[in-house]
Amino acid sequence: MMNPRFDVLSLANSIEAVGFLQVDSIVAKNLDNVNHVVIEGNRRTTALKYIVNQFKLGQSLLSEHSIKQLSNVDILMVDNSEDDIESIGKIIQGIRNVSGVKEWDAYQKAQFVNEMITKGKTPSIISKMIGMQVKDINRYYKTYSAMTRFRKDEEYGSKWKHSYFSYFDEVLKRPLLRKYLGWDEEKFQFTKTDELCRFYDWIIPNEDGVAAITDHRDIRQIAALLGDEVALNYIDDRNFQKAMTYYEQKNLNVSKTTLPECISKITGAIDAFKNIIGESLEVDMTKDDLDEIEKKIDDMKKQVNRIRILKENES
Repeated sequence: MMNPRFDVLSLANSIEAVGFLQVDSIVAKNLDNVNHVVIEGNRRTTALKYIVNQFKLGQSLLSEHSIKQLSNVDILMVDNSEDDIESIGKIIQGIRNVSGVKEWDAYQKAQFVNEMITKGKTPSIISKMIGMQVKDINRYYKTYSAMTRFRKDEEYGSKWKHSYFSYFDEVLKRPLLRKYLGWDEEKFQFTKTDELCRFYDWIIPNEDGVAAITDHRDIRQIAALLGDEVALNYIDDRNFQKAMTYYEQKNLNVSKTTLPECISKITGAIDAFKNIIGESLEVDMTKDDLDEIEKKIDDMKKQVNRIRILKENES
C-alpha cells in the first residue's frame, strides 16, 4: 500500500493537517478472534499507521494526544451474518455516495437509509456507516415513508417524482405543517386525506405545466398562511405570490417604526447569530438554513452600500 501509485503520503499529510474525518468510514470484518481484514479504506488505514509509525520514530510534529486520537478511530465491523457480496457492496456504496465524492441526492440517501433500516440496521449504526447525524437519518426515514405513500396513491402516484422529496422534508421540519396534514408519528404517514391531496395539487404542475409551489423553500412560508382560507385559495389557483402579497398586506403593521427601533432589531439579530455560534447550535442548522441566512446577509450588504453611497453624495 505504500507504493507511490496509491499516494498514501498525500493522504497522510492531509490527515495531519485537518484530522481524520469520521465520515470516511473504514469497513472491516473478522477473520478470527484476533485478526481482521479491511474491505473498505485500506489507503486510509495505511495512512493512519504511517502517521503513528512516524511519531514513534520521532519524525512527527503531532502531539501525543493527536496520535492517540488517530490510533483509536471508529470503524464499521461487518458481522458474519453480513458476509456476502451484496450486503458489503451496499454498505460501501452508501459510504461512497452519501458522504463521498459523488454524492447522492436527498431521495437516494433516504432510499439507502430505508433499505438499511429494513435490513435491521439501527440509526446509530447507519450513522457510523455514512456519517449522517442520527436525527437526520430518522427524518429521512420518515420522509421516505411519506414519499412512498405519495408514489402509491391511485390518483397522484403517476405524477410522483423523487425531486419532491425536499418538499416533504420541509413539511416534516415544520410542526404547523405536520399538524395541518395530520402526521402520525407511529405510522410515519399523513392522515388528513383532503389536506394531503390539496398539498399534492400545490406541488404538481397542471396540464399547462404550472405549479403553485415551484421551490421547496416556499414550503416554509405556507405555515404562516394556514388558517387563512383566502390566502390558501390563491395557492389553489396556482398563484403563490398573490397569496403571500395578500397575507403581508393583511398583516401589515400600520404603525410607523422608528429608526432606533430598526437599529435595535438589527443589533438583536446579530446578537442572536452570535448566540448560535457561542452555544454551538450551528450543528443543528441545515444547508437550506445557511443558504437563507447568507441570502439575507447579501441583501442587507447591498442596502448598506446603497445607503453609504447616498450619504457620501450628500456630503
